[in-house]
Amino acid sequence: MDFNVASKVEQRGVLVGMLLGQGRRNQNNFYISHRATQENYVLFKKQLLEQITQQPVSIRPRTTKRGEQLLQLEPKLIPLTRVLVKKLYCGGIKTVTAKFLNLLTPAGIALWFLDRGSKSFKKRNGKIHALEVYLNTTLSEWENEIIIDYFSEIWGFKWGLSKTSEGYRLKMGTQEGKRFLAFITPYVPDSLRYKVQTSSNVTATAYGPEV
Repeated sequence: MDFNVASKVEQRGVLVGMLLGQGRRNQNNFYISHRATQENYVLFKKQLLEQITQQPVSIRPRTTKRGEQLLQLEPKLIPLTRVLVKKLYCGGIKTVTAKFLNLLTPAGIALWFLDRGSKSFKKRNGKIHALEVYLNTTLSEWENEIIIDYFSEIWGFKWGLSKTSEGYRLKMGTQEGKRFLAFITPYVPDSLRYKVQTSSNVTATAYGPEV
């Protein structure tokens, strides 16, 4: 796994990926909630955040109104976080812009996908014949178009826009999906390797709860 958060660029890229993923605003800071079953991933993020903030990061158990058990990460506020939260929540409303996306690094993109990505395999006569990769952005149509342009212009990846009953998400087919998953694989912890595997019929849909 190829994580290095020694530089400000890498720290910023990781935080941006977290904010685009399961990060939720808490005034000038943010917190992250994951299902309790994803404890290893939570501990992985805790370690990253402690390296970035140089301070201990607490994990608080929570139970949703639906009875779902969560683990909540609450990093200490640092100046870099304050700036990024302000950029993403311009005017108090979460708005994804090209300028904000340009702060991403490959590691940050991987974290975004691990939080919000999913994949599925299509079978024909009992055999896998296609792979579909999704980025469940939960954003507006025009923000998704900005993300599509960003990936195309900066990284050369072609996402398509897919409409669902809940809104919009981004979609890739087999060849592009394999290329994208290979791109983020070096930044994926062992506990989540299943999310980037392309040779099995495991369906990975592990983006976190809306809390």
